[in-house]
Amino acid sequence: MVKKVTKTKIIAQYSDDYNKKYYLRELAVLLKKPHQTIKSYIKELVKEGILTKNERKNIIEYSLNFKNKQIYDYLVIAEKEILIERLKEETLLKVLFEKLSSFFTNNTFLIFGSSVEKLQKESDIDLLIIGKANINKNIKEFEEIYNKKIHKVQINNLNKLTSTLTKEIYKKHLIINNTEQIIRFFGGLYEQNKMV
Repeated sequence: MVKKVTKTKIIAQYSDDYNKKYYLRELAVLLKKPHQTIKSYIKELVKEGILTKNERKNIIEYSLNFKNKQIYDYLVIAEKEILIERLKEETLLKVLFEKLSSFFTNNTFLIFGSSVEKLQKESDIDLLIIGKANINKNIKEFEEIYNKKIHKVQINNLNKLTSTLTKEIYKKHLIINNTEQIIRFFGGLYEQNKMV
């Protein structure tokens, strides 16, 4: 299947570090597309004010522009696209998603840590739950059927996370639902220089 380049796929490259700066060539390598293909999308993002263009000597770097609040919408869409792609590719993730889906209304779930890379490879799954859902029965069923241990971290709101855990989640995460809440939390911390 040919993966199409979109503006949100470019923005997705910044999802684990909002402070990243990329050269055009780096983005082309990451997206596995010719740099000429990427260039037109980058130009549009700069024109819209979503990316900033910084010139140092003869090198041009591109970074996220948090002065334009529309950046949050792009990041939310990028994170949702990442989840959708992963749900298509990984049966285990899809099963976990379905087990948690009945709790989506009042709770937020995200996977973090090493299990983000590929659920099948890791022996355990780190799951953050924001809310009061009692999902112990669902987790136990999942663990027994798929022989995967789920390490649950449950909090009532994002402000209860320790600084260390917040940074760990920010660096490696897969947002299962309520994406905008998480992105606005990370973005707010980034804008306050608390994610450095």
